[in-house]
Amino acid sequence: MKANYQSDGENIVSLDFGDQEKEEEDTESPWEGAVIYKRNSSISHVEYCTTLERLGLGSLSTEVSKSRASVMGLRVTQAVKDYPFGTPLQISVDVTRKKQKLRLDGIVKTVITLGCNRCGEPAAECIFSDFSLLLTEEPIEEPDIINLGTIYGEVNRKPYSGLSEDGEEVDDGSIDFEDRLHFPPGEKAIDISKHIRDLVHLEININTVCDVNCKGMCFKCGTNLNTSKCKCSKLEAEKSRYGPLGNLKQKMQENK
Repeated sequence: MKANYQSDGENIVSLDFGDQEKEEEDTESPWEGAVIYKRNSSISHVEYCTTLERLGLGSLSTEVSKSRASVMGLRVTQAVKDYPFGTPLQISVDVTRKKQKLRLDGIVKTVITLGCNRCGEPAAECIFSDFSLLLTEEPIEEPDIINLGTIYGEVNRKPYSGLSEDGEEVDDGSIDFEDRLHFPPGEKAIDISKHIRDLVHLEININTVCDVNCKGMCFKCGTNLNTSKCKCSKLEAEKSRYGPLGNLKQKMQENK
C-alpha cells in the first residue's frame, strides 16, 4: 500500500491501493482489491482507489464504463495493480469518533456498464452513492425489530456531522443493523469491501439508456434503429393498404 499524506489544517490521508498480498493474507478477503480500513486516531479522512475488476465486479466493467469514467475525471492511480486498465472506483470516507465507536461516512464514485433499456447496447451508469458504517468495540446484538427501510415516500439523506438541525448531538440509530460491524480494540484493520460491493449492486437498474435520443430497436426483427433501418414498417403498411378488403379476392377464391 502506498500512502500520500496531505495537510490542510486537518489530519488527512490519501491511500492508493497497490500490491496487497500481505494484507490479503491477514484479512482473508476474497477480493484482490479489498478495501481495508486501518485504525488510526490521528486520521479523520481516508480516500481509497481501486477498480471494479479488483473487487470482483469485472462483469460491470467495459470500455464504455472506462471511457465515461475518464470523462468524469476518475483515474486509476499508478499504485493500483490494474493501472492503467480497469474501471476506477474511488471512495472518500470521513471518520467520526465517539466513545467506543467509529462512524465511517463516505461516498463511492465509479461507472458501471448496463444494457440500454431501448436498444440493448452497452450503456454507462454513473454512480455517486453515499454510505454510513458504524464500527463498535462491543459485539453487535441483533435487534428484536428489524428496520426494513422506507416503504412510502423518500428520505433525504444528508452528510453526517454528528449534530442535528437544532445543534444537538444525535445518536447512531439511523444506521441499519447490516451496517454495524464488530471492531474489537485489539484489531487494527477491518475489511469493508462487502459493503462497497453491495452499494454498487444496488445501483443496477433496467432504466439505463445509452443516449437520451436513442431510437431503440425493432421489436419484430431486432434491428438497432440507431445504426440501421428495418423494413418492418413498410411491410405492415403494404398489408394494411386495402384495409379489411385487402384479402377479399383470396377469400372468394378459397370459397369456390
